[in-house]
Amino acid sequence: MRFIFCLLIGIYAHALSITQVVPFGTSSVRISFDQPLGKHHIKKTHIGKFESVLDIKAHFKFSPKHYRFDNQTSISIAHSKTGLTKVVVLYPEGSYKIRHTGNHLYIIITTASSAPSPTQPALKRFKVVVDAGHGGHDCGARGVNGTCEKWIVLAVAQFLEEELQKRHYTVFMTRKNDTYINLKDRTEFANAKNADLFISIHANSIPKNSPTNPQGVETYFLSTARSERARKVAEQENQDDVKVMDYFSKLSFLNSLNSQRLITSNKLAIDIQFGILSQLRHHYKHVVDGGVREGPFWVLAGALMPSVLIEIGYNSNPSESKRIQNKAYQQSLAKGIANGIDSFVSKNF
Repeated sequence: MRFIFCLLIGIYAHALSITQVVPFGTSSVRISFDQPLGKHHIKKTHIGKFESVLDIKAHFKFSPKHYRFDNQTSISIAHSKTGLTKVVVLYPEGSYKIRHTGNHLYIIITTASSAPSPTQPALKRFKVVVDAGHGGHDCGARGVNGTCEKWIVLAVAQFLEEELQKRHYTVFMTRKNDTYINLKDRTEFANAKNADLFISIHANSIPKNSPTNPQGVETYFLSTARSERARKVAEQENQDDVKVMDYFSKLSFLNSLNSQRLITSNKLAIDIQFGILSQLRHHYKHVVDGGVREGPFWVLAGALMPSVLIEIGYNSNPSESKRIQNKAYQQSLAKGIANGIDSFVSKNF
């Protein structure tokens, strides 16, 4: 009896858990898990001609979700009494397919009305510009072991590019190597690509003689700084642009910005901050939430699309500097940012 109890505890401890459900396209859903899943986790049963049930060996901790699409199809997800997750797929006069890659399961319904005709354009692929801060002669924040911020953020940006491409986004990088690009050219590049989102990645730092040694992930959107902390972070990231525009002309420019774009950028920042924290806290302890903040970051000022600047951690903090230089941590950061983008896109487009 004791052996059976221990065995059940062991099975439960290693069971899959669903972390996120995101609808996309005209009639599709992506289910994300805390671990990779295989074919043995999914049992598919056909009920009638146009209805299927998927029993997934995973814990579903959320309230039931029901997605009804315009083409009369639907996908419902709920926790069953057997401990499994039950997914009901309805596809009248159509078909569906499932595929799984890594931690994600995609359920894609196709019908005559949802399939594009030869004269119809394909479903829009969202375009994201990923901007790795600094580069070239601009080291950025130097870590406690001397490592430049420019190398850390480039690695995270490359992992993010890879993660977003897996999720069928079109991705453009402002830099793919150790190249210096001024702030104005970064957003001009995004505008020229007609991007839907602009994501700038940085690592934070404070002077060595500071009485405090903060840490944490922070996500900023463009606005006048409303706190001393935000103002100081912005000053550090704006050094490239100081000679171009004095303080008062900058302030005047900020006040003239499109308020709707700033509101949308704020929503994007909230989703990305939540995505990063959720992903990191699955694997790492003591991840500090630095919050969503406003700041006059000039790398964001010229962007014509929703845009944010992410400070992935403090390169000046001994423990956090070590983390953000670690490959596995960088990959988790990239997945968290991608999860946040998914969430934002699903709710706003």
